[in-house]
Amino acid sequence: MSKPVKEMITRELSSRYAEQSNAVWVELLGADGITTNDFRRDLHAHQMRLEVVKTALFKRACAQGPLASLAAAATGPVALVTGGESAIDVAKRLDEWLPKLAKNLRLRGAVLEGEYLDEVAVKDLSKMPSKRDLQGRIVSIMLSPAGNLIGAALAPGRNLAGCLKALIEKLEKNDTGAAVAAAEAN
Repeated sequence: MSKPVKEMITRELSSRYAEQSNAVWVELLGADGITTNDFRRDLHAHQMRLEVVKTALFKRACAQGPLASLAAAATGPVALVTGGESAIDVAKRLDEWLPKLAKNLRLRGAVLEGEYLDEVAVKDLSKMPSKRDLQGRIVSIMLSPAGNLIGAALAPGRNLAGCLKALIEKLEKNDTGAAVAAAEAN
């Protein structure tokens, strides 16, 4: 490959990965074309992308960006999966594909919000809650005291309403019983 072509590809990769703070590095070797196309199609349906990049060009393009730690660790073939809301979403999608690509797919590393995760940590990444799940948990924890306070404030009113309802039902039952007894007496 000529030097101008390498520089052009490096600039393209730099611009493509300049804003990426999440990526998963996988090794996809020996998979047949049909399975690979199905895999890429599934990733695309979930707004994710698999891209195989020459290691030297990737290292040169990402040496200064948010994927610098991943570029420094990269050896051998570099296939990056990017997209989704975070690397956790990508790892969960890859975890679904591991049984289908058991011999051909290997998780090598990841960058999560700019932090590098090695091969061991990437395997546990799919078990972590996503950003949306964590935000939901935080909101529910924050709203829980307010819900308890509102429940405590409304409890006496609910108790009073329950007592009144029971009293009304008892009186209606007694009125109906008295009317039936009077009808039987006649």
